[in-house]
Amino acid sequence: MPALTAEGELSEYQYYEFRAVDRPLGAADRAALRKISTPATITARSFTNTCHRGDLRGDPVEFVRRWFDLHLYLANWGTRRLMIRLPKRQIDRRRLDDFLSKVDLAALDVSGENLILDIICEG
Repeated sequence: MPALTAEGELSEYQYYEFRAVDRPLGAADRAALRKISTPATITARSFTNTCHRGDLRGDPVEFVRRWFDLHLYLANWGTRRLMIRLPKRQIDRRRLDDFLSKVDLAALDVSGENLILDIICEG
């Protein structure tokens, strides 16, 4: 859980990182992301943001669906999340479904021509 600061306020730390591997972000994409977060570091291949009060404005799943191939989330209370966008045509779905049936912390979402593997560990 978040720790208390010297002033008795809750201190939280959340780290969001997204990476574009298959294609760089265009200027319009970067502008759309900038509207979501002004303090974020945004490049043609990444979006990185830390939050100390509240959550990221925007849904990380939508970020991966729309712009990114990878997402890493870390919070100081122990939550960890990894999302990977994979092209459906390159994945043996039966093998992946077999793996997912044995794991409680992972889910698979279909998004157009892609699969999004979402792994969450609550600390």
